[in-house]
Amino acid sequence: MLRRMARLRWRISHLPPLPTGSALFLTGDHRAWSSDPTGWTFDPAGELLSEHPEGTLLSVEVRARHPDGTVTEEGDAWGGRAAPHKHVVTGDAGIDLHVAGWQDASGGAARPPRSAPPREETALEAPWGEQPVRLWWPAGHDGPLPLLILHDGQNAFDEAPTFAGEGWDAAGAAQALADAGHPVRIAALPVNDDRSRRYVPFPFELNDHNSGADEYADWLRGTLLPHLHVRFGPVAAQDTALAGSSFGGLITAYAGLRDPGTYGTLGVFSPAVWPADHAFLHWLAGRSDPQARVWIDMGDHEQGTLAASRDLVTRTRDLSERLSPHVRETRFSIGAGHWHDEPAWRERLPAFLHWWRTGQG
Repeated sequence: MLRRMARLRWRISHLPPLPTGSALFLTGDHRAWSSDPTGWTFDPAGELLSEHPEGTLLSVEVRARHPDGTVTEEGDAWGGRAAPHKHVVTGDAGIDLHVAGWQDASGGAARPPRSAPPREETALEAPWGEQPVRLWWPAGHDGPLPLLILHDGQNAFDEAPTFAGEGWDAAGAAQALADAGHPVRIAALPVNDDRSRRYVPFPFELNDHNSGADEYADWLRGTLLPHLHVRFGPVAAQDTALAGSSFGGLITAYAGLRDPGTYGTLGVFSPAVWPADHAFLHWLAGRSDPQARVWIDMGDHEQGTLAASRDLVTRTRDLSERLSPHVRETRFSIGAGHWHDEPAWRERLPAFLHWWRTGQG
């Protein structure tokens, strides 16, 4: 069934200064974030017309191509990365784009922090080199605490090291939990361009058909956990949680079910189980951890269209139901209006933390 095409009129409502002769153009996930302006250049009045099928979910940004051929990306007012503009195509519409600034070499260093940074940063030896570990715990709680290990640790706390200028504000969520009488310690593990190899346990194109997920899971169990137990005191498996989003959700489920009895709770946010023709779903057969509690969630705007997003929610719910008989407990939730991004995971993190420590929610 053909979907009706909607006509969108994009208007730049605010534009910081640019070199003379620069051309503005629109890019986004609908263009695979291409920096080729052909067909997507704004007119001199700052307007652009485009057509998209109704039900399309668009994430876009403005870029500028300069006379020398270089391209500058849209950023925040301090020269750092900015979250993309989002639009759900439901009919003809005019859309104003406020461009706050342009990315520059400073990386937004002068931006006022919106979230608390980790209390301590260290590094441990790993087969792939030094692995940074970003640590946070509430003041006045220096002994053993329930432990949350977070993947994509560059996105866990303050926004400075994040890819899109948005983070999880894990310290803020954990401080609220501590204020309610449930202090925890967080160990967040940043990852670099090797993310697809480290987090995806099956060979596919993005890890050059060379998965390093088992090596990573071995390191979590054999190096990270022993180090933290020596440093802060031993923590029982039932008080140890592993969590992550997207590919981080995939490695959370994989490492937890691969090594039953190691983690008492798994936080599987927006799991990306599609690599290698959904190989994870085949691997899952026969896996179990009778003592593990598993949180699985998904936003309802995580695919390119509303229809595809509804299908993804259904498939993720099916994953939760399939896993339920093989673990102690599953909890499935849907993030209403949530896209596949850090703001959505930041919003869902407090509910996960509350469920982890109280069993309620």
